[in-house]
Amino acid sequence: MQDATIEQLLPIFLSLLKDEFPDVRLNIISKLDQVNQVIGIDLLSQSLLPAIVELAEDRHWRVRLAIIEYIPLLASQLGVGFFDDKLGALCMQWLQDKVYSIRDAAANNLKRLAEEFGPEWAMQHIIPQVWVMTCT
Repeated sequence: MQDATIEQLLPIFLSLLKDEFPDVRLNIISKLDQVNQVIGIDLLSQSLLPAIVELAEDRHWRVRLAIIEYIPLLASQLGVGFFDDKLGALCMQWLQDKVYSIRDAAANNLKRLAEEFGPEWAMQHIIPQVWVMTCT
């Protein structure tokens, strides 16, 4: 039963994440934790991750902001290795966004991620990259 549900819902979620109207994309993003409960984290990471990465660079800053706010939950569920491989560069990229709200949310995000993954991880992965940004 769950497989049939996933088979029916996943294409709908993916198409809604690419809808031309930002409000539609925002509504789906705001419900990704509930989508995760239905689809499961493994399938979510495989199928929705490309859409999430694409939305992370959306031209509408509110869509980018919604994705940023979802990243800590996604990171905690997928683990540090997956985060470092797939999402780490995006989080650093947001620190240089032209919209202040995005930069502010990105900084708060890094704080939450450091709390999730620990100070050693932050010292190894975040601090060196932020240092490079401040020097250039």
